[in-house]
Amino acid sequence: MNLDQPNYFIMPMFIVPYLKLEVSDWENKKKKLLELMNNCNLESDSFLLTSFFDKENTPANQNDLIQSIFEEELSHMKKSFNFNDCLIKESWFQEQTKNMFHPMHHHCGNGVMMSSICYIDYDSSIHSATKFISPYVDSISCSYIDFTPEVTEGTIIFFPSNILHQTVPSNSDIPRRIVSFNLEVK
Repeated sequence: MNLDQPNYFIMPMFIVPYLKLEVSDWENKKKKLLELMNNCNLESDSFLLTSFFDKENTPANQNDLIQSIFEEELSHMKKSFNFNDCLIKESWFQEQTKNMFHPMHHHCGNGVMMSSICYIDYDSSIHSATKFISPYVDSISCSYIDFTPEVTEGTIIFFPSNILHQTVPSNSDIPRRIVSFNLEVK
């Protein structure tokens, strides 16, 4: 094999795409999100505070309100992934303070293909972003590969819902707050 030939190249076989955006009109949208969050009942699930399990007290139109808040970002997501449409199937808020974390999990099932995380209250000097785990092991070391995107307050991430992800234990008493939602896409 002649390595000087132009047809010699190394490329990745698999790619897991994600989209990271800075939310437009962030201060206004943050205010709306915090109002929604304040109307939720955040319960402890042994790891963090979440509204995920409190469907009874979640406003019936919460998904619609969040879809409206992120209309511009959802439009970018649809264009980026070449989707015709998307619908928020479920949404929830989370808060983490000292020693709280979110164990490894995914959001697969019930027609959900994409998930999203928006960082509402987040300070990169004291908080950690979500860590994503590759569905593939490293070919050389045979160990799992993880990826932690650089985010700031007002960053929103869209990712395939089957990707494992987690948060590490917080070292701060200052709350890290996010809104997350699952999307059905067409």
